[in-house]
Amino acid sequence: MMDTIIDTYRKTGTLHHAYLCEGEKENVFPTLCDMLEKELDFPTKGNPDFWHAEFETFGIDDGRGIKELQTRKAIVHERKVFVIITKSFTTEAQNSLLKVFEEPTEGTHFFIITPNAEILLPTLRSRMLIISKRAALFGGKKGPPFFGVDVGEFLKSGKARRMELLKDVIEKKDKNMALSFLNELEQLLYKNFGSERNEYLEALNEIIKCKKYLSGRSPSVKMILEHVALITP
Repeated sequence: MMDTIIDTYRKTGTLHHAYLCEGEKENVFPTLCDMLEKELDFPTKGNPDFWHAEFETFGIDDGRGIKELQTRKAIVHERKVFVIITKSFTTEAQNSLLKVFEEPTEGTHFFIITPNAEILLPTLRSRMLIISKRAALFGGKKGPPFFGVDVGEFLKSGKARRMELLKDVIEKKDKNMALSFLNELEQLLYKNFGSERNEYLEALNEIIKCKKYLSGRSPSVKMILEHVALITP
């Protein structure tokens, strides 16, 4: 499940500012800790720059606490890591995290572990990189292509073919389908990050912007996906 994060870090030495890890805590949390310790040499025990907590429901007071903690500088390491394990969020708590994820403190990384990624508002999900084994919804190595769209083929194709692949999503004008597609595309681009660093960076920044636009009141799914088809390397 952490392969995408590991591959990206090995190629670039960087992490996304926020990950949404969908799965059971008993499996995801130990795997995440193992990845942090082995790949980043970042201890998860006795480390003042590593914070984690589990909640039945993550509320507004919890959100405010995180917002305050993330503004502080790292004490020992160059980065800080926050892990939130929860089954649900209040709407107010999610809104409190929006600004944090939109303008994260440098060197701060968030991992949210939850059984169901869909409990989060689209606006909050759009600011995160989703890591999930549910290939049919969020992408992955196993299972059928996302909603019939082969994202690997999308990356290899020209604009005309890309638009053909996205035809069903565009015709349905389904924001959730479009957002899920962009999440998978973002994930694969991070994984493929390599020698064309600047080109990938520009595309990733545009995709993040498009995810935010999709979370608006009346986005044009067609215009957004056409733009993505054009700017993606």
